[in-house]
Amino acid sequence: MKISFPIDHPIGLCIHELFEHRAATAPDSIALVSGTTRYTYSELNRKANQLANYLIKRGVKANSPVGIFIDRSCELVIAVLGVLKAGGAYVPLDTTYPKGRLTEMLQGVTLEHLLSMNALLERLPENNVAVITLDGDKEAIAEASSDKPRRRATSDDLAYIIFTSGSTGKSKAAAVYHRGWRNLLNWFTKQFEITSLDKVLLISSFSFDITQRALAMPLICGGQLHLLASNYYSTEAVLNTIDAEKITLMNCAPSPFYPLIENQSPESLRKLGSLRIVFLGGEPISGTRLKEWASSEYCKTELVNVYGTAECSDVSAYYRLHDFDRYVSNPVPIGIPIYNTQIYVMDPDLNRLPDGEIGELCIAGDGVGKGYLNDAELTKQKFVTVKLDSRLEVLYRTGDLGRLGKDGNFEYVGRVDNQVKVHGIRIELEEIETVLRQHPRVREAIVVVQEIKLGHQHIVAYVIPKESKLNGEAKSVEEDLRRHVGSKLPKNMVPNTFIEIKEAPLNPNGKIDRIALQNENAPGNGAKAPSRKPSTAEVVIGAFVAEALNVPKVGLDDDFFDMGGHSVMAIQVTNQINETFGTRFDLSLFSGERTTVSILATLVTEEQLRLKENEVVQTATI
Repeated sequence: MKISFPIDHPIGLCIHELFEHRAATAPDSIALVSGTTRYTYSELNRKANQLANYLIKRGVKANSPVGIFIDRSCELVIAVLGVLKAGGAYVPLDTTYPKGRLTEMLQGVTLEHLLSMNALLERLPENNVAVITLDGDKEAIAEASSDKPRRRATSDDLAYIIFTSGSTGKSKAAAVYHRGWRNLLNWFTKQFEITSLDKVLLISSFSFDITQRALAMPLICGGQLHLLASNYYSTEAVLNTIDAEKITLMNCAPSPFYPLIENQSPESLRKLGSLRIVFLGGEPISGTRLKEWASSEYCKTELVNVYGTAECSDVSAYYRLHDFDRYVSNPVPIGIPIYNTQIYVMDPDLNRLPDGEIGELCIAGDGVGKGYLNDAELTKQKFVTVKLDSRLEVLYRTGDLGRLGKDGNFEYVGRVDNQVKVHGIRIELEEIETVLRQHPRVREAIVVVQEIKLGHQHIVAYVIPKESKLNGEAKSVEEDLRRHVGSKLPKNMVPNTFIEIKEAPLNPNGKIDRIALQNENAPGNGAKAPSRKPSTAEVVIGAFVAEALNVPKVGLDDDFFDMGGHSVMAIQVTNQINETFGTRFDLSLFSGERTTVSILATLVTEEQLRLKENEVVQTATI
């Protein structure tokens, strides 16, 4: 099914032109705040005009890619507006990235110029790009005209080029048109009645697509853009800034928002009182983690789930959260499409699926970008032209799995590339996470698959408990979680290992860094020291099981299948047992309700005794 809301937006205007309109109508209003520094609309516009005219002299024109490598600061905003006014497409580069990552990004797009600051030059890898520093070239820029440049970009030109990572972690340069960005911001400002009274706090990395909308949102409405002082996330700094500046709007991923409301004192929660709306996007929302604050007297904020991709101008659908009891046991929907956007649920052959069926979410409409620069093959795979309703449309294949719910809202189910096969059976990792979050002791859960041996995968659940520590009862908690998941999902979807963590690692974009978790060493299912000395059979069989599972050690009471064992491994262990102990077991050895090392050893010992008794009987008969 397709849903579309065609709404007119400012005809032909680009975002920087909407900013210029505000600068003309309210020149003395505060536009930008960073610490103690404040710029009026007139001052910010003049600075951006000078930089734009300087860049034009340096050869920047429509669609020229211009890198920006500047910390979160007023200079960063001036750089963005200056590049747009010059007609270029700005390319956000995170100043906290390692040189290796930056080198890969610079190889993904051919920059004509790069804007930076003198103090940051040593962080840049070697490159052949013409570097302009806003402080080092300050005098030359100041000599440029402060008049508005003539129009140099249209809706069909590129506004920015942003890097996004796929499941492999390799950077892809996604190019976004002015028309898509304008459509998005027109929707935001109209749907949520954003005005000159609003103050937006920017806390996310410049390289994150969330940042692009947060940066522009207030500047086209006459509001104020506030920048978090530090490049690094600080819960205390965010709370204090919201309170001191009376911030009304925030855009961020859920992961950096949770710390603002969890385990906070009433005094800290009161600091959020000015927030009117918080837009959460970039990863699935945990309704459980939001419920306590959202249902409290301290919350005066509307929470909105925004869904989309960098390739399609950031946001394509939205959902206003309102029923937090529902979100404890059900995922938060991603909602309905924004203006001039269509969402389709398709099968692998790009045929539309009936309502309610799960398929790949595909996006069409004004927000669809140009594709990936310098990667024609990937662009061809992801941006496809199909005939729908007797007309040709360009669809972006998101790689996300979803469906249209009975209430008319789209639901995110998982990733095509997270729909993993474990022992030949396809499973959804997000489905396991949802079930784990329903447990009363779980605050957050991230499930990954780790290949600990060729062809052998472990499902590993990283759990953030609601209590700070579970010391002394870790084993009972793990068993409780295992029973909980097992009561709701098939046995093959029960995690092999549960690991308690304090917080999930975040990448520079503020999202949970699943790749970091997935690349960590698989747990050795570190067994506790046995309370008694193991028998010879237990020692030998334990070694066989550990070898099959490719773990350093197993405990006497660790279950073979719970630890990730499967039939092929069971055959291996059975053959080793038969060869070592002279038994004749088949796979029925592993057919019991529990298959611990201790139980296996008992069965082996009993079988050895039975065989000896038979030998005695046969000898006596002879």
